[in-house]
Amino acid sequence: MRKIKNFKINLRVKKISQTVRRLLDSVDVSVEFEETVRRCCGFYFKFLSPSVVYGTFSKGILPSSACKKEVPSRWVAESVFFVTIGNGLSQEHKKSENVFGEYTDEIVSVIAADALDQSRNFTQRLIAAEAQCESCKITKIVDIPVDLYDKFSKFVAIDKIDISVKCGGINPKYSTCGLFYWVPFGKRRPIKKVV
Repeated sequence: MRKIKNFKINLRVKKISQTVRRLLDSVDVSVEFEETVRRCCGFYFKFLSPSVVYGTFSKGILPSSACKKEVPSRWVAESVFFVTIGNGLSQEHKKSENVFGEYTDEIVSVIAADALDQSRNFTQRLIAAEAQCESCKITKIVDIPVDLYDKFSKFVAIDKIDISVKCGGINPKYSTCGLFYWVPFGKRRPIKKVV
């Protein structure tokens, strides 16, 4: 099992601004709005605490997935991960919800989504690098069904990154999980067990 806390992500201000404008159904690109998004990103960036915990397992160790149609035919191992950006962003936003104007809620929501997306991508790069060392590639991210969150959480120490599974969801709010299957490049070779 690997745990990585507080790795670096860079908020994509331009992308966040475009997404917020799309959400608001607004084509108005005022300088003031762009500056508001930039200031909001600069302020809330300090409250992001991205963390990930993951483990790689041989066939037959993890519970059988309900995503049978997404399972490749020649897989040899699978990596399960849980990732979060922490509670800080939500807590700070609750203190003063409209500090950056009437669209603060939308901007903060998109900041959280962008940070979580980058955290998932970081996790994918880490696992892909490990798989490559074993002459394997990984599949795209396979989402774990909500009803299996609890079962999969027992295989990696999610408490080490301050998240939990409650009532079929993951806490804190901006957290997610998934898995990757490892597929050999060529001839099948045994994978070193990493638990």
